[in-house]
Amino acid sequence: MNNIDIEQMIYTAAIFRNTNVREIARALGVTSSNLYRKISKNTLKSWELSKIAEVLGGQYVFYFSFSNGTKIGKLEKPKSANRKNNKSAAVRIV
Repeated sequence: MNNIDIEQMIYTAAIFRNTNVREIARALGVTSSNLYRKISKNTLKSWELSKIAEVLGGQYVFYFSFSNGTKIGKLEKPKSANRKNNKSAAVRIV
């Protein structure tokens, strides 16, 4: 399994999407210095990583995966048009 740290993931994803951390921070409504600090200190929470992925047009998936196919973690529910801000995706076993 390839190991990549969160900092590498964010910078690589930004390059892939032809953007940078300043633009991501602007889209998130935070200062770039604050986002750079959180990235370098590895203090981003999973919901923040989800928001970064959303800004980049992707999805951040966070779960444990077992050899029998079981996945345990925070799996996003499909968004409905009626729900504006559903921050509480349940921890589910799939």
